[in-house]
Amino acid sequence: MLYEAALGLGIAAGPLLGGFLGNLSWRGPFFGVAVLMAIALLATITLVEPTPKPARPTPLLAPIKALRHRSLLTMGITALLYNWGFFTMLGYAPYPMELSATRLGFVFFAWGLLLAFFSITGAAWLQRRFGTARSLYGALTVFAVLLLLIGVFTDNRWAVIVCVVASGIVAGINNTLTTQAVMLVSPIERPVASAAYGFVRFIGGGLAPYAAGKMVDHWNIHVPFIIGAVVVLLGVAVLSTGHRPLAAADAAMAAEGPHSAPDDVAGEIADEFGGAPDAIDLEKEIRTH
Repeated sequence: MLYEAALGLGIAAGPLLGGFLGNLSWRGPFFGVAVLMAIALLATITLVEPTPKPARPTPLLAPIKALRHRSLLTMGITALLYNWGFFTMLGYAPYPMELSATRLGFVFFAWGLLLAFFSITGAAWLQRRFGTARSLYGALTVFAVLLLLIGVFTDNRWAVIVCVVASGIVAGINNTLTTQAVMLVSPIERPVASAAYGFVRFIGGGLAPYAAGKMVDHWNIHVPFIIGAVVVLLGVAVLSTGHRPLAAADAAMAAEGPHSAPDDVAGEIADEFGGAPDAIDLEKEIRTH
């Protein structure tokens, strides 16, 4: 739990620290991140033990070829559509709030607390209770509704703030379960599956802010959020085409015993937020043996 706690603290405290630094200067958050990354680099060099090299090198095009597997491609497209909505909210919701850097930091501090908490606890509980597919249907739909509310009530600052903070709950669930679902249904080794999935999903994250800006210029600031909600709902439809392999994977995981799912959560969160899931999995394997 130490890794999960540290990750959750970073997700929650980052926006708050950025707000304080941004209140001093717009350059402050960037210098702050540079210092933190330098500390992380030194800690990695001095404290992290080297992991074993793979038995054989992975070809550069292996992640692209892996997308021939329908289940992996389905999850990648679902995540692409979800990321479209997620990065639309993350990139453009601060504008209608019209808050100072510090106050905006507090808003995303609350959002980050909920995201971190539900990434670690809520996702695992929902998966055990309802299964991966149904949990994702619900979380993605609620996220789409929140985006729609932001789009409709964009002129109401408090409505936008409440919806953004509440979205931390479903974003935490979505971020963990979409990544774990990839690993459950993928027929290939985890590093290749993770690379293929990441390649596809961040196409949505890259295009959404640019497209949102064009929509605002052409129409108004309501439109990107409404379009984002529609795109996320389209992701639910795409996900439904992969219901059967997800249900089969859930059944196989349940047969392994109730202890298996929580133990996997750390690696999935690491994968989702840019960590080192294989290193975490290796550490768990060493502890097990």
